[in-house]
Amino acid sequence: MLPMEKIKVVDLSQSAAGPFGTMLLGSMGADVIKVEPLTGDAFRPVLGGAWSLIINRNKRSVAVNLKTREGRDVVLKLAQDADIFLESYTPGTIGKLGLGYETVNATNPGIIYCSLSGYGQDGPYKQRAGYDVCSQAECGLMAATGEPDGGYVRIGASPIDYGTGMFAVIGMLMALRARDKTGEGQFIDVSLFDTGISWMDFWFAYYAMTGNNPRRLASGHEFATPYQVFDTKDKPLFIGVSDDKAFNDFCKEVGLDELLDNPRFDNVTSRLQNRDALVQIVQERVKQFTREEMIRKLDPHGIPYAPVNTISEVVEDPHVKARGTLVEMESEMGRLKVPGFPIRLSATPGIIRRQAPRLGEHTEEILMELGYDGETIKQLKGKEVIL
Repeated sequence: MLPMEKIKVVDLSQSAAGPFGTMLLGSMGADVIKVEPLTGDAFRPVLGGAWSLIINRNKRSVAVNLKTREGRDVVLKLAQDADIFLESYTPGTIGKLGLGYETVNATNPGIIYCSLSGYGQDGPYKQRAGYDVCSQAECGLMAATGEPDGGYVRIGASPIDYGTGMFAVIGMLMALRARDKTGEGQFIDVSLFDTGISWMDFWFAYYAMTGNNPRRLASGHEFATPYQVFDTKDKPLFIGVSDDKAFNDFCKEVGLDELLDNPRFDNVTSRLQNRDALVQIVQERVKQFTREEMIRKLDPHGIPYAPVNTISEVVEDPHVKARGTLVEMESEMGRLKVPGFPIRLSATPGIIRRQAPRLGEHTEEILMELGYDGETIKQLKGKEVIL
């Protein structure tokens, strides 16, 4: 039995953050019912549908027109015996649809109701549309990322979307644990903005202590050097020399012994003060070796390193293969290799039980579970309440 079996999740979220979170719940056995408008989740067409295939696996889809009384009634019926209710509308919108927390809680006092938004349920920005890139810009992450004299860049994934989805799940699990003790549900407010701020935590401490903003150092780090990506003779390699022992071992391995007696580089503080000169010296030396040659020099000393991989290289990585980090998944687009469930539980590992549903694929099935008869379902189709 998977840990989340017999947990029913009514998921009205769209885009990336909420669906990623409920995908995690579904992978651990929850019955996730994805409630979509008749036109579908706005992210269904993204990347030719590939994104939706991954973050909507292990779910069932119900297509309902929430702007109709009958559609609202369907969702309230779903919520009557649900454990979790998730929505990601702009604050205030879900209430206008007649599905706000007070209404759903009146139907089911034990419901754990989570609202996921760009900026949270209060504050001057609450009505703004929020996206991952907005949070990267506003939380200080973008200003701390990239080349020193280059333009601002977005991180090439959606980490704040997915992080917010994970925070939503953590909140839901904590609320379920609290309900075990009190019998009562509660309301959860998570936002992309709060996630981004929380992930910049040590930079806020740094600013409080020094009054300085973080500098953009490309792949480098404010607190250590040489600690960045270097070009080797053939392929780029991250090298992380963070303390005096590592620096001593590194210099001896690559033939830079003369740096060890140089007062400009003999401790962490002096190396940071002379960062540019040191990086130039190290880069000239590292470029004399291939990436594999450098790895063989670093590995015995435990000096952190990492090849800068493309996705095609990640797919063929021996560690990825050995751990089964990528799994094969059947889909309407064929057999795909995708990330598996990232949290490894020894007794109850997450699994892919269902491929992502087609829009409205389970509408009839779920309405029949709610007690609707065939004739009523036929009438709701005719009135375009459901798809």
